[in-house]
Amino acid sequence: MLEIYSLTNSKSYAKLKDRMKRILLIGLFLLLLVPNLQGSASEAGAIFLIIYPGARPNGMGTVFTAISDDAYATYYNDAGLGFQEENYVGLMHANWLSGLYPDMYYEFIGLVHPLAGGGVIGGHIIYLTTGETIGTTIEGTEIARWRTFDAAVKISYGTKLNERLAIGLGAKFIYSFLVPAWVVEKILGMDYKGGGTGTAWGFDVSTLYILNRYIQMGASLQNIGPNIKYTDTGESDPIPWTLRLGIAWHPIRSKANKLTISLELTKILVGIFSDLREVQKDFKEGLSYIYQDTWKGIGAEYIWSDLLCLRAGYFWDTIGSRVGPTFGGGIMFRGLRLDIGVDSPLYDFPTDNYRFSLSYTF
Repeated sequence: MLEIYSLTNSKSYAKLKDRMKRILLIGLFLLLLVPNLQGSASEAGAIFLIIYPGARPNGMGTVFTAISDDAYATYYNDAGLGFQEENYVGLMHANWLSGLYPDMYYEFIGLVHPLAGGGVIGGHIIYLTTGETIGTTIEGTEIARWRTFDAAVKISYGTKLNERLAIGLGAKFIYSFLVPAWVVEKILGMDYKGGGTGTAWGFDVSTLYILNRYIQMGASLQNIGPNIKYTDTGESDPIPWTLRLGIAWHPIRSKANKLTISLELTKILVGIFSDLREVQKDFKEGLSYIYQDTWKGIGAEYIWSDLLCLRAGYFWDTIGSRVGPTFGGGIMFRGLRLDIGVDSPLYDFPTDNYRFSLSYTF
């Protein structure tokens, strides 16, 4: 009799979620509109939505909300589309966190297309798989194999309100496949329907403001939507509502040389009401926790003669134990750009974490 099953990926996948979970007290007035935020960040579903795509952003300490000048704007800040004037396609592959699972990988494809009547449309597809999972009986007899994966499809639109200000909007569909339904039913009984797959939707709103030739600022509120539901019992998990705030400085912006330095704060908003209750109990300690529970990044990019790119950054996720440097670079030629980004030093376990991106402007 099959009474208990060992899902070999489930524990590490849960650990992966925990590491990627939490994260500023800026913009709290928005939370009055957000009943979804009563849950705990550790209980959020669709955590893959907060894995940063793109070799270029990751080489810079994941700071890209105030830049967003290529196809990855569809992830970081849709408003960045409003200032783009060319077609853009971006592809990324990463053997993500191979220290957890050698066959886990992450894929991204993004597109940008300016419209003749004004505005710019774009979109992306994200795919993450933790690899093959083996289901066994308590005695170790194999009964099933399947590939777990998460996917999201997004459509974006950005437009300039004037020469300095742009706004953006994006809508996404989310799909998560953890385990075949028949395996769940076998474990918990035939009366327990579902549990292996979940679907949800969400949308993003964002803005990008160019203060002057040297400074621009971006803000994005992401993954606004209902909980993702994996079972027919009414149980569900909040998707990771996220607030991103960034500022970019261009101290060098000549034809031959370009230098960009950027700062960014990212706050996962799930569980924010619990955090605020802690602030009420102990103001200083509560604010200290919220500060620690905010992801922070700083990064720089140097471009020489539209040919060679060098990048470096530093990232802080104190609660999630991801603190350390990032670096990367790229080469550019006639609209084609090949980039690599490395953030392996962030993790407190041995892993190789490289992102490879290929972009083309036309």
